[in-house]
Amino acid sequence: MTAVPEIIVTLGPCDDMRAEVYVRPLGDAPRGSRLVGSVTGPRRGRDITLPATSRLAPLSDPAAAGPASRSILTEPAFWTPDLPSLYRVEAWLEPQGRESWAADTWIGLRRLGVRGRSFWLDGRRWVPRVVVGPHDLAAAKDAAVGLATQSPTDDLLARADEIGVAVVSLLDAGVLTASQIAAIACHPSAMLAVITSDAVGDLADRFAAVRGAKGTLLLGMAVDGSRPPPAVAEGADFLVVTLPAAGLPHDGWHSLPTRPLVAWRTAEHVTEAGGREACAALQRDLALWGLASGDTQPWDWAGYLVG
Repeated sequence: MTAVPEIIVTLGPCDDMRAEVYVRPLGDAPRGSRLVGSVTGPRRGRDITLPATSRLAPLSDPAAAGPASRSILTEPAFWTPDLPSLYRVEAWLEPQGRESWAADTWIGLRRLGVRGRSFWLDGRRWVPRVVVGPHDLAAAKDAAVGLATQSPTDDLLARADEIGVAVVSLLDAGVLTASQIAAIACHPSAMLAVITSDAVGDLADRFAAVRGAKGTLLLGMAVDGSRPPPAVAEGADFLVVTLPAAGLPHDGWHSLPTRPLVAWRTAEHVTEAGGREACAALQRDLALWGLASGDTQPWDWAGYLVG
């Protein structure tokens, strides 16, 4: 797998019988060039499955971003943590040939999005329960929790792709670029990215600048839950409400949210094995917080982070 993927892969219209996959170079390409290659798969762990190969067909009217191609997969295998199916993408430019530029990477077809105040994955509501800090993917898989880490490496994401562990990327808005987002978004395990910044206007500009590279990666904004709900940056798919250890949100958060809210409680020494229990405790505390206030419109939090 390439250390820094040189392509942006986008999942187009899809269902259980057919999926359209669009591929384009990350950077500028020579004028008049065409992107060709193939998509081969699926592969899942040690499963013995006869892979199928579909060619990348150059689009006759590519977008302004440069040459683009489309591959149509029949009976696609979509990526989820329970069934981490992968496809190999091999692409190069013509007439220049492989010697001038080529990409060879593994991807996953992930149907991830937002419906109302919830995350949805592969047609079902998905509630992430995530431990912040540790990097033991095998332990996280056994405990059925995800991992959150600062600027995850390509190697960690590639291993998470293989075994099926959801990863939350914690990113600094000051260094946020389209190439950084593209390098993360090509990994199906990188499901959420949380951006920290004090300047809402600046964050909205940065969301806009990277939106074309994010695919189905969801971008969130971290906010202080001990304060009233702030203005939300345009382009944020969800909010991460940070809470101190044993702390609860400000009363202003009782109002019905307009997008998914993920609670993040800081805590020391939370392991992968104890992550599920810690998330359950946070979920219980937030439910009691809602009931104690007499909320007339109860709503569920979209996910939980601890650590």
